[in-house]
Amino acid sequence: MNYMTNTCAAILCNALLCLCVFDVCAADPPVFKSQQFEKATLIYSDDFDGEYNRERWGAPKKDRQIKDGKLVVTARFKSKEEAMKVLKRDHHLGLEPVVHLNRIPEAFVCHMRYRFETDKLSPGRPVLQIGHHMIAFNYLEGSGHRIKLPDGPTFAEPKSEMKLGEWIDLVIEYRKGEITIGVNGYSKTYKHKAVTIINEKDKLGPRFTFKGGPNCRIVFDSVRLWKCEE
Repeated sequence: MNYMTNTCAAILCNALLCLCVFDVCAADPPVFKSQQFEKATLIYSDDFDGEYNRERWGAPKKDRQIKDGKLVVTARFKSKEEAMKVLKRDHHLGLEPVVHLNRIPEAFVCHMRYRFETDKLSPGRPVLQIGHHMIAFNYLEGSGHRIKLPDGPTFAEPKSEMKLGEWIDLVIEYRKGEITIGVNGYSKTYKHKAVTIINEKDKLGPRFTFKGGPNCRIVFDSVRLWKCEE
């Protein structure tokens, strides 16, 4: 009996030790890696297994929900008639999923895992605007991605092989005049005077803007955002 008691106690102690070690590891902050910066402070980290973050994603609405460890964004309305009846206007009708990631620092590193769930591309959609109406990041027809700088050049990157409906592991490193964008392990740096996320007309920026287009859902799996020191 004593042997069995001691054995059970040892197993229990080992299980508790493993659980404690797991908790400590789970509490460790994400590892910071960067090509452009040496020092940074983690200011936002989310795996969407807790409460909705109003500060980062805006006021909670019926078009965005946290479910099964994901943040899911859908269109607010299904038809133009329904939207006009509720909103009392004929523009910005919420017929596509739109969401903003707010309070982006002047110099930052951001890691995101997300996807646009839709059957086909439409003009200018789906798109991530890095800075509201500023640097456009979207799909090439077939596979790959495109970077469009505000009032500047466009860069096509077919080698990333980014495809509609698939998860995007996105890394963005930014300071004014320079941005590095990594897509599923394929990374490219752009240095140009047009590299900026500052929109003087956007009173709520700097922020990221995600727009899905018709018949689309935007699904976020994780976000990490660091404020970097110059």
